[in-house]
Amino acid sequence: MKKKSVFMIVTLVLVVGAYSGYRYLYKDHRNIAEEDAVFTGTAQQIQERFAQGEGDGLLNQTVIVSGTVSQVEEGSVTLDEKVQSVFAQMPSVSEGAQVTVKGRCIGYDDLFEVVKLDQSQLTTQ
Repeated sequence: MKKKSVFMIVTLVLVVGAYSGYRYLYKDHRNIAEEDAVFTGTAQQIQERFAQGEGDGLLNQTVIVSGTVSQVEEGSVTLDEKVQSVFAQMPSVSEGAQVTVKGRCIGYDDLFEVVKLDQSQLTTQ
């Protein structure tokens, strides 16, 4: 009887552990469109924040940035030569357009002094 109880407890612990591990590894993906932004401002403001070393709190966070489109590439748009936003589905924008972009801040390129966003979407055009 004691062996059966130990076996049941070990089996239960393994099943709960396996389920917990599965839920941890296969979480739902973030939906940036539904998240609230922790920063709202211009491309100049967010770039200055990173340049001064105060941008670490924005990493992996949702931000809203507005500015003038300075460069359009395949899959990405650069605002005021300060913020590069990568899009899953490229919107139709042209250089010189005033836009607002919502995306996830993934870092700052010290060499080019550009803030990088991914999972971006155009909020206004």
